Amino acid sequence: MSTPGDQPQCQIDPNVKYTYFDNDGKIAGTALFATAQQMDLSTTSLQWSETDQLVMLKATGDLPPLTITWTTKCAPTCSPGSTTLWTKQPISVGQRLEKTYTISDTPTTTYDYLDVTYELDIDAPNADQLTPPISWGSEVRCDDKLSIANTSGCVVPWTTPTLFVSRAEYGSSADMIDWAQQNLSGHWGLKDTGAPLHRLQNDSDQKANRRAICDKSKFTKDPAITDDTCDEFPFAGTYESGALNGVTHGKDCAQVTAVRAGNTGDNATDWPTITPVGPFTGEEKCVRGHIPGNLNSDLGGTYGVFIQSARLADNDGFWLKVTF
Repeated sequence: MSTPGDQPQCQIDPNVKYTYFDNDGKIAGTALFATAQQMDLSTTSLQWSETDQLVMLKATGDLPPLTITWTTKCAPTCSPGSTTLWTKQPISVGQRLEKTYTISDTPTTTYDYLDVTYELDIDAPNADQLTPPISWGSEVRCDDKLSIANTSGCVVPWTTPTLFVSRAEYGSSADMIDWAQQNLSGHWGLKDTGAPLHRLQNDSDQKANRRAICDKSKFTKDPAITDDTCDEFPFAGTYESGALNGVTHGKDCAQVTAVRAGNTGDNATDWPTITPVGPFTGEEKCVRGHIPGNLNSDLGGTYGVFIQSARLADNDGFWLKVTF
């Protein structure tokens, strides 16, 4: 089971084939293997463990005993740069080879993009090497205090993580996001419909975005809303913020307000949904809402935790899904 901060990466190939030819160049036998690797990256550590496995599934024909040589290489700043798991290791049908080892990185002053490559050589005694070893690869990104202050860690750079936002926890703030994803043409962060959101790391730019949409001079609180605050989506901490896409005043966003449903004292229960305020075209670059303060701030805090747990760098993409 993964824990917060873990980023396991798994690769499985169930169809690795070896063919043995006789002295006349005819196929004398075949073997089928499966390989699997799990790379347990951590968003708070520059060291990770990897477990590699190989299983011989079956053999056909007149196949001599086989051996396995497996080498993992990591470049350019990994330690060790090369790990040999097995050298001429005999293997037979049904046998599984497995080894766990560690790799670490020493990042430079920029992001380290590490190429991890695997080389598998299946061989038979006295057989001619007709084909080169099988090779494949993966990529890891590590950084030292660049994406997240005071921590170092590694991630799989080609994945796009998902931020899950719960209606049960965030009530009308979550409903506002869902409303925007469904009703505005940007469909920000909505997988299969819109494009990913992208983290904006610069704090000054985030504050400027917030002022453009929600400055006190541009937003009038509604006394009917419990601790009314100006909530905006896309977040000020993303490149999709309305302020970075031509909006200079929050009045030009689509406008919504929380709707009271009860008086339990729990704002997520009492203010579970929103409703539009005035007309909207669907082409607005943002939505701005009157949302109870703790729902607004708690959801913003969850985004901040998500940035750290996924170790998002500036301009890294992510999906956002509203759940129940």
